[in-house]
Amino acid sequence: MKQVKLVPYVYPPLGYRLQGQDQAWLVENPHCRNLCASLASIEFQRYFLQLLIDFVQVADIGGYAWDYNYFFDTNHTAYSQWRGWQWVRTQLLLALPHLIMDHRYGSQYDGPWSWVTLNGYTSPLLADENPETYPILYPSLHTDKIATNFMLPGNRELRLEHFGSMENIPGFIGHQSERFSADGRLPWQDHDIRDFDLMGFPYSLLANVASAGLNLIHNMIAARDLQEYYLLPERTLQFWTYWIQWTDKHIEEIRNSIPFLTEHNWSLMKLNGIDGFLFLFNPNYVQEHRMIRLDGQLNIKSPTQRGYWLLSEIYPEQKYLQLIEYNQTLDFLLDGQSATVFELSFISTVSKPILVGVSGTAFIANKNILMINGVYGEAGTQTIHPIFVIMPEEQVIESVILNGNEKRFQQVKEFIILIDVLSFPGQYLPRSAQIMNNSIIVSDLLLQQFIERQQEYPIVWTDDELNEVAWLGPHRLLLFICIVNPDDRWNVTAQINNVTVIVHKGYNTRDTHNRDRFMGFYLDLTNIVQKPNIEYTLSLEMPTLDPGLFQGLFLENIERILVEA
Repeated sequence: MKQVKLVPYVYPPLGYRLQGQDQAWLVENPHCRNLCASLASIEFQRYFLQLLIDFVQVADIGGYAWDYNYFFDTNHTAYSQWRGWQWVRTQLLLALPHLIMDHRYGSQYDGPWSWVTLNGYTSPLLADENPETYPILYPSLHTDKIATNFMLPGNRELRLEHFGSMENIPGFIGHQSERFSADGRLPWQDHDIRDFDLMGFPYSLLANVASAGLNLIHNMIAARDLQEYYLLPERTLQFWTYWIQWTDKHIEEIRNSIPFLTEHNWSLMKLNGIDGFLFLFNPNYVQEHRMIRLDGQLNIKSPTQRGYWLLSEIYPEQKYLQLIEYNQTLDFLLDGQSATVFELSFISTVSKPILVGVSGTAFIANKNILMINGVYGEAGTQTIHPIFVIMPEEQVIESVILNGNEKRFQQVKEFIILIDVLSFPGQYLPRSAQIMNNSIIVSDLLLQQFIERQQEYPIVWTDDELNEVAWLGPHRLLLFICIVNPDDRWNVTAQINNVTVIVHKGYNTRDTHNRDRFMGFYLDLTNIVQKPNIEYTLSLEMPTLDPGLFQGLFLENIERILVEA
């Protein structure tokens, strides 16, 4: 690997010893096993600085990760200890300016002057990073989404309440595997090494691009298990690479990133205020209509020149959606547990036909025939935006051919507008599809999606992995019983077509089944729902819940099912 270096974890206040000199800085305190070093001591500051410089030169490391950096010396003020720590970091960077610093102990509370000498970022998650320690804010079967939904409020806080620059706001991509084994010990050997959340990862990566795009901290790389490493799907690697490279190309927009309304909306605009991106996240399983006004709260300005201001979706699909105006309120339909990225772009000059309203490409054939090819949409839906083509110049069009079929149209100057809506055949099953009336019906295209994913990611999973870990085995059709604050002591039973099926319990930890880390109950339908277009009837027995706690029943591990118009 190129330009990859190790970064050691360092606890500054530990009881560092130096014969004949350490009495100048050691103080009694139980937090460091009886003796702590005082960062208020000038002697310790000089000693510790030289120790850090020497270690870099000997070990050729890339930086330092600071943790447990509390001020334990009760004989001196917290300020004197903070000031001493500032001096150490400042002198270290003056001596070795290439070092990257990772801060893991709530450094956001040290005040804005601490940020000047970070040369990295403040504390990820603003809390401890182990899944045993942070709460589940939104029900989910994906550990990456749980970690991300905990990260986003913290990054919003850093941006809006601490006025942090994007250079100092930390990411938290993926998740960190739990620290403790089932018996409460810290294992020294690898355990639960296969832990990559394939279906939750895109949500996590995109949330990091939006809220911490200049510090893409990876906590999980599928590299500890050989199968997981070598069989990682090529399109996952391409997606991963694309968005990391995207941050290099869009630094201006990332520096202007701002959350609006909630921590689940992020606006990344250029300084001109007309070109940029909207990253929208729905942490709930229920689809949501999110109303957003294009105004100054999003760092958006009204264009002053003539041209076409367009909104497009760039993830998960790529397509122009509609023309937009300043102060316009848009209705975004967001799938459950989803990330969706939109682009605002102003085009002053059109050099070739631009297709708006659906995916695909448009071009002119035989001088006056408009050809539109490659038009796909979600199965079971119709187009909701007008479909039109912006021509480079006013040109008389005699016919429009879309996916090989002639379509009715009208021409208004340079706009070629289709008269009829487009329908996309099949059953509508969006990401995190909700089951209504306890009736489960799936399409052949969905079943084929799971078959193809297993072929694309052919890991041989163990029974324990499939029975105990909801986010592994992404080839499975799962049904999530979505409940806010579920209790693993509840007795929940299920039948499908009057046959009892296992109700699994999902936890955000692999070994330690702590009630506070309980995700919820779910069914594995992979070997049950095997035929398309046939109704499977589900019956559930569970405790009576307070209104609003039961969110619904949702199919898991679905990607958009696209079909040709």
